Amino acid sequence: MKKCVAEINNELKSAFFENAHSPFVILDDQMNFVDVNHASVTTMGISKENFIGKNLLDVFPYLKDTDRYDSYKNVLNTGIPVAYDELAFANGDLHYKWTCRAFKVGAYLGISTLDITNLSDTIDKLKNAQNSLESVNNNLIKSNRELEEFSYVAAHDLRAPLTNLKSLFSMFLKAGPVSDEVAPIVDSMQKVTKVMCDKITALNKVIAMKSTFNGIREDVVFAEVVGKVKAVLSDDIIKSRTIIKEDFSGCSVVKYSPIHMESIIQNLMSNSLKYRHPKRKPIIKITTKEVNGKVQLTFKDNGLGFDQSVSNKIFGLFKRMHTHVEGLGVGLYIIHSIVTESGGKIEVESQVNKGTEFKIQF
Repeated sequence: MKKCVAEINNELKSAFFENAHSPFVILDDQMNFVDVNHASVTTMGISKENFIGKNLLDVFPYLKDTDRYDSYKNVLNTGIPVAYDELAFANGDLHYKWTCRAFKVGAYLGISTLDITNLSDTIDKLKNAQNSLESVNNNLIKSNRELEEFSYVAAHDLRAPLTNLKSLFSMFLKAGPVSDEVAPIVDSMQKVTKVMCDKITALNKVIAMKSTFNGIREDVVFAEVVGKVKAVLSDDIIKSRTIIKEDFSGCSVVKYSPIHMESIIQNLMSNSLKYRHPKRKPIIKITTKEVNGKVQLTFKDNGLGFDQSVSNKIFGLFKRMHTHVEGLGVGLYIIHSIVTESGGKIEVESQVNKGTEFKIQF
């Protein structure tokens, strides 16, 4: 005889209940166990015979007078299910964590669980790792702040005595002629003092620039900034007969710090003028456009250029690609610091005796 649909459905439900991976139990309106599945038996370490007919509080006495026990009874009265995100249970040396859902099944109370022990342990480990990382990060921030304060104090305090020393050398040389034997020594000391003074000045410049980070951003017009920089560097531009080509049709305005944008343009233009090729008229091309939703500034010259293989070093403090003209190697360091601090990106391509191209995304 063929089984009716109701019988088949009941068999399927019974099989699902019994073979579920997590503990499922059914209780009557007096909170007595009516049925438990195989996972409940193996997890609790109690035989099925010792479950059936027992009261919930006989098996779990710690539930007495708890909100959870009251909520189970409330489910029977109202039919509104409840859920608990994380419940702890220990069986000997084994410790479990569950999510639990209580719901009404006819006149009975069904309770289903899901073992989240491994997931919970993983989350705890991730939280601990995050706390450790936050602690390390806070220590790094503190260390960086202390280093910045030290560098500021060192640069500030050294500047005055070095400037005085430089002045004393000038006074000494003006006081009268120096013997041939002493002259080379005095000359070397004067050069060393000048280098030290210049480096201290450069460090103060870097520190002053970093103090402007997190400043207010506003609409910056590229043409206005370039015009202002050209006015500052007009003597060098005229003497070198440099041609400056500008095209801001792709993007004329960017939301940025005006001080930082001026510093970027001025350092780039100053470098192009300083390291121009001696055998051709200097040409500087400045263009802007949008790339993937971001503003990109391209600054290209036809100057001396440098070996592309060392391009990863040019943004270091006091790094110089050419030494035939005066310089300290802080300009590109400042540009890189400004761009990366604000979340931007800077790339450079260069060829010896052909020129250099910078691409900056803001």
